[in-house]
Amino acid sequence: MTTMYDVVIIGAGGGGITAALEAQRCGAKVALLEKHKIGGECTHSGCVPSKALIDVAKSYHNIISSTTHGLHAVDIRSGFEFKRAMEHVKSIVDGVYAHEQPKRFNDLGIDTYIDDSGASFVDDHTVEIGGQKISGENVIIATGSGPRLLPTDPDNPVKMLNNENFWALREQPESIAFLGGGVISAELGQSLARFGTKVKIIDRNDRILGAIDPDVSQHLINIFHDMGIEMITGANATVCSRDNQGKVCIDMEQGEDQQSKLLVDELFVAIGRVPNLSGLNLEAAGIEYTRHGVTVNEKMQTNVAHICAVGDVASRAKFSHVANYQAERVARNMLNTGEDNTIDLAALPWAIFTDPEIGHVGMTEAQAREKYDGVQTFQVDAATDRFITDSKTGGFLKIVMDPENRLVGATGIGAHAGEWIQCLTLAVKLGLKAEDIADTIFAYPTYAEIVKKSCSRFLRTLQ
Repeated sequence: MTTMYDVVIIGAGGGGITAALEAQRCGAKVALLEKHKIGGECTHSGCVPSKALIDVAKSYHNIISSTTHGLHAVDIRSGFEFKRAMEHVKSIVDGVYAHEQPKRFNDLGIDTYIDDSGASFVDDHTVEIGGQKISGENVIIATGSGPRLLPTDPDNPVKMLNNENFWALREQPESIAFLGGGVISAELGQSLARFGTKVKIIDRNDRILGAIDPDVSQHLINIFHDMGIEMITGANATVCSRDNQGKVCIDMEQGEDQQSKLLVDELFVAIGRVPNLSGLNLEAAGIEYTRHGVTVNEKMQTNVAHICAVGDVASRAKFSHVANYQAERVARNMLNTGEDNTIDLAALPWAIFTDPEIGHVGMTEAQAREKYDGVQTFQVDAATDRFITDSKTGGFLKIVMDPENRLVGATGIGAHAGEWIQCLTLAVKLGLKAEDIADTIFAYPTYAEIVKKSCSRFLRTLQ
């Protein structure tokens, strides 16, 4: 017997949960299907555990650096237990997951189905999970993404860490190499380095964090150098194996002829994400897809109009907040709320939670120059009074404006940049000008004052 629903949602990560809640609020009968645990990658192996570990590492660093704040030296390194830190992280994840149990959604009237077999399309309206067939007038695919894995010799497999299995570690590695110089490597690499692990980051590009503003990435690179993090750039790992002592041996190529070997305790692979499409049987529903994910239009519809896809499985902007945003709008579109719910990522913010943090919204300077003639930029140091009082000076904010002083983008690095960049997210979304920000009262002393300072000082240069 097939159970009928207004909306069937495959995947109960951030996007799937948001879609289910929004559809239910709109009065729809909703089914939420999940292969593993509700919460998805963000709760169990991404945002939540990584930010918890970053917080532990930051607290640890602040204690052992207490003399910089006029306090007596406190050395807790001899008593540090990596296992306790990781158990604390697990407790945070468990606490978040406690509010994402199936009962919560069932009590709200959202029927929840969880089975290790996962969901698979039978036709364009019917999905099967755990031997049960479920039919929906509309279907949303929100299965997320997983870490891209390196192929390994089946006769001599090398256990490699990634963002999914890393959280099971309880013994601190003396040394670790991160393959890939992106966000995961930067965040977790810095945290482990603060705990005393010797960290190396290998990247095939000429610098780590190559996708962000060069001035911003260089500022963080300098900090990493001072911390003792080794960054091996322009390098490709060709062979990975374990020696008789259990060390990971990495053969690398740098340039045309230069070859080298690297010996570490653990290898963490962070070379990108792949969409979770396996087992969905998209062909049965006639859904088009590529290796990058499900193919969608500007409203996240697939080529089968009543089937949509949101989040990592369909978007190259792989952020939880993007999945949530897309899911809300897709649910409203499906249920004909009468709104214009086209996806617009022009004011997309994101943050990298290193110390100091990196925040970005909208266009980069390079992107703006491709679109506009007469692009204007202005940069101000992260040295307003609140940065000074908290001994957090260092970093800067760069704002990007069109010829009419309208804010179209911004990138910053500094204490709490992920928070104060949100002021500029609203500015970009609402099409505000530098004059609008400069004429706004900001509380003193706050980190967010850097936003006002950037605009007011820019305007003075025009006088």
